[in-house]
Amino acid sequence: MAFWWVNQKQTWRYEIPGEYMWSPKLDKRGRHLEYYDNMERVRPGDIVFSYIEGTFQYVGSVAGNAQTSRRPDFGFPSNPWSEDGWSVEMRYLPIIHIRPQDHLDFYNRIAPDRHAPMNSNGVVISQYLFAIPDALGTFFLGIAGLNELDVKDLIRVEPPLLELLAEVEALMEDPQLTVTERRQLVRARVGQGLFKAEVARLEPRCRLTGLEEKRHLVASHMKPWSLSTNIERLDGCNGLMLSPHVDHLFDRGLISFKNSGSVLVSKKLNLIVSQLWKLDFGQRGRSFRRSQVPYLEFHRDEIFKG
Repeated sequence: MAFWWVNQKQTWRYEIPGEYMWSPKLDKRGRHLEYYDNMERVRPGDIVFSYIEGTFQYVGSVAGNAQTSRRPDFGFPSNPWSEDGWSVEMRYLPIIHIRPQDHLDFYNRIAPDRHAPMNSNGVVISQYLFAIPDALGTFFLGIAGLNELDVKDLIRVEPPLLELLAEVEALMEDPQLTVTERRQLVRARVGQGLFKAEVARLEPRCRLTGLEEKRHLVASHMKPWSLSTNIERLDGCNGLMLSPHVDHLFDRGLISFKNSGSVLVSKKLNLIVSQLWKLDFGQRGRSFRRSQVPYLEFHRDEIFKG
């Protein structure tokens, strides 16, 4: 595993929600640059710090090797980069903002001699992707209240591909389901499409962060998919629209909700998490509908680690 620093000043609004990093392969003069060639060097499981407008605002986990990719539409009036590039699939998690210049003494002691992301005076180099020493990456993780194992666990991982394919095949071969039901269940399992739309009708925003941008929200089952019937898997009353980091806590039983909408917090949750993520566990919340309560009770009884 390796640590990286990526500058996303101009592109973070596309790369973060799109869960990727992108760079051209060559500069305007057709030359290879270290900061672009690094895209081929990242490996799944590597950790990336996203530097945006003066601070680290996200920590990312690399989810795949670099793939040849055309330049995305970043919405610029003119294109500063060539069209042929590298794309790396990512999973991002918001963190407490960290200003690396506040730790310049430590940085200068261990920064690489060549291709460093910041000079000795704290000026960030205007290039894309930099390798940083393990000690520096671990140091920044510590400031964010995380460690390497936390990052691997915090980034929500989809089921292994073979497991997912086996579930889909089982659904497609189930004689008790109509063709339409099979398609709906497969879509809900693979892309969350139908289930997410059903949940969003009842839960228009994240109950903790208030975020309403659905492309940045996860439709989380209260009664897990693996324990639900096919009807329950598609039932919008069985879900909540949650910000990814809130979904992480809910899915692992570290938080739940009372029927009144107030938050339940597990004794196993390190309270520094709520401080760093700025989560208000004391908010009153909205009452749940009667049709949601059986699923919520299942979560409290079977998933929540009170």
